[in-house]
Amino acid sequence: MTTTLSATEITKQLLVVLHECLHGADESGAFLDPGDDGLFSLLAGLSAEEASRPVAGFSVATHAYHLATSFDVFLDWITGKRDIAPDWDESWSRSETDDEEWAALRHRLEQRGAALEAAVAEHVPVDAQSAWGAAGLLAHTAFHLGALRVKFDLLRP
Repeated sequence: MTTTLSATEITKQLLVVLHECLHGADESGAFLDPGDDGLFSLLAGLSAEEASRPVAGFSVATHAYHLATSFDVFLDWITGKRDIAPDWDESWSRSETDDEEWAALRHRLEQRGAALEAAVAEHVPVDAQSAWGAAGLLAHTAFHLGALRVKFDLLRP
């Protein structure tokens, strides 16, 4: 017997994995070990000075600024605003931050993360282009989480 999943069920599972990427794994994870940090707690574990230090290429701050831009772009796409032309070069241009900017950037990412989770829940079950954008959001964010975990380990041996 073949079972076809509903768009709502697929969206729920996508949201579980997105939540893991942003907030970390609980008892079990799709790709993180239980207890591993997600994006937000990983970033919160670094000072502005550490985040500004280039390690293995770009600094953590550079990745965070890029992610902030990408979260805005994905939010627009998922909610139906698709006539966007982001400046990706600009999103990679900042490499340093101070304590105040670092706290504000982390807060912005958390706010956008919550907005993205809500947008995925609302739009993905009813719009294929939103689902495409949500899949891209998850892949893109998971990629950067992996890169940031490597940088974190190098900054905090």
